Amino acid sequence: MSILDAKQTYLLDKEDMYHKIIHLPAQISKAYFSPEIHYPAGISGEEALKSAGQKINRIVIAGMGGSAISGDLIKAAYSHLIPVEVVKDYHLPYVAQNDLLLICSYSGNTEETLSCLRQGIGKTENLAAITSNGIVKKEVEGKYLWCELPMGFPPRAAIGYLFFSLLLILEKLGIVPRKEELVKGTISSLMIKAGAVADSVTTEYNLSKQAALNIFSKIPVIYSANPALAPVAYRFKCQINENAKYPAFHHSLPEMNHNEIEAWEENTLSRQIIPIFLSALNEEENYKKRIAFLQNLFQQEDIEYLHFYAEGENFLERAFSLIYLGDMISYYLALLREVDPTKIDYIIRLKETIG
Repeated sequence: MSILDAKQTYLLDKEDMYHKIIHLPAQISKAYFSPEIHYPAGISGEEALKSAGQKINRIVIAGMGGSAISGDLIKAAYSHLIPVEVVKDYHLPYVAQNDLLLICSYSGNTEETLSCLRQGIGKTENLAAITSNGIVKKEVEGKYLWCELPMGFPPRAAIGYLFFSLLLILEKLGIVPRKEELVKGTISSLMIKAGAVADSVTTEYNLSKQAALNIFSKIPVIYSANPALAPVAYRFKCQINENAKYPAFHHSLPEMNHNEIEAWEENTLSRQIIPIFLSALNEEENYKKRIAFLQNLFQQEDIEYLHFYAEGENFLERAFSLIYLGDMISYYLALLREVDPTKIDYIIRLKETIG
């Protein structure tokens, strides 16, 4: 019997990260269909918000870590409609009066994001926020549009709340068309997927458990087949880092083909690395031929690789099908490493040290 099928293995999960991950469909439903939205004083009704949104020419999203990944996904999904920039730093770039500044901090106390918030006040009246509490809540309450998230989650485990709250704000402002049917489809497909990656499904039939075992003792390098899936590859990497306390790296095609591909000539160290490809089933031919070349190269060099396909007919479904899978892989990898998937000792030490 696999160690991942033994009940005692799950005693390592002291703060129940499992249910925070597996209940992603419920998160999405609550965030999108029953949100806690707070309106600024003087704004009454949806039409007033959409009138303000019509003047917006660009979106700047400020966030860090688990909060920032939602901004990356918004950029990948909607930058064809409007320019989107994601800021992961203390310093806000140029912001004009007709730009929308979106502050995304799950805790509400992220110092880099707070710095961007304070720099943005006065530069644009188009400011909105997503948070559960903290200083951000105090700064925006009654002044700006903001969405209140439930407390009690590690930010990385609140991806459903964070992303779909951002999406909802963009819809309220009329920047993005209403996506109700797409969101319902995403929830439905994830509910089906939950039955395949759950802890009750034995390793023999559980893709996420199998993948964790394949990765264990090797360093994963996650390759997105195209730039649109790059945020998902980055999410894979970060979840493995935080949940499993394990090194992982990422890159994206086609850029990887112009530099990193040459590193695979080193055929001793490469045996200790496992490439992981993320792509759509109906991948564009330009990207498909590059993946085929790499996989053929790895086969010739006897390098094991994994390939996961995004499921769904649209970006939301495809991205979140892979995010769900990656989150569960990182969870099972944590158990294989005999570590608590929730704890983040080094991050806490860093915050305590720098004050």
